[in-house]
Amino acid sequence: MPKVLLTVITLFTFPSPAAAGTAEQDLLNVVRGFYGWVLRNGDAVNRLQPTITSEAGTNRLTIDMSNMPQFTSRFMGSGYFATSFSESIRRYYAKEQTKLDALSKDELDQLAKDGRGPMMDTENMDIFFCAQEYEYENAFVEKLRIASSTISRSRATAIVASPLGWETTFNFTKVKGRWRIAGYCVYQ
Repeated sequence: MPKVLLTVITLFTFPSPAAAGTAEQDLLNVVRGFYGWVLRNGDAVNRLQPTITSEAGTNRLTIDMSNMPQFTSRFMGSGYFATSFSESIRRYYAKEQTKLDALSKDELDQLAKDGRGPMMDTENMDIFFCAQEYEYENAFVEKLRIASSTISRSRATAIVASPLGWETTFNFTKVKGRWRIAGYCVYQ
């Protein structure tokens, strides 16, 4: 009798491989759903992202955050994100502003003279797929897969691999029993 009880406890204490597969599939479904939303809304959201601008009359660079509320609310309105994600966005751009603030006058003068290339990751990649620009379509999204994952009761991390082989880390949290994206790519 105790052996049967131990077996029952083991089944409830440690998830079976099938249960892990279901959780992993749930995470993948969230990512695919998000990317489906991106295919429909990404261009409009992308135009709202904060950008580096030159401060009038100086060589100082700053991040124009005037569209930040709309930018963040578009992500949040998709239904795929945990409320903590808006803080992840804010944290990323604050970190990038700190880097700009640390540039010396000489560095700023040199940039003004020579011009500047991308200084933030978000200037050099697609902010949704976290890679160089590519023609994304539904067939591409359907071929995404999870390369590896770590799943607990309320948090998960998944490395999502594209059909082209590049990988993006997604962090999830459970909200009212459903997985939501807490961070991905540079927005961690």
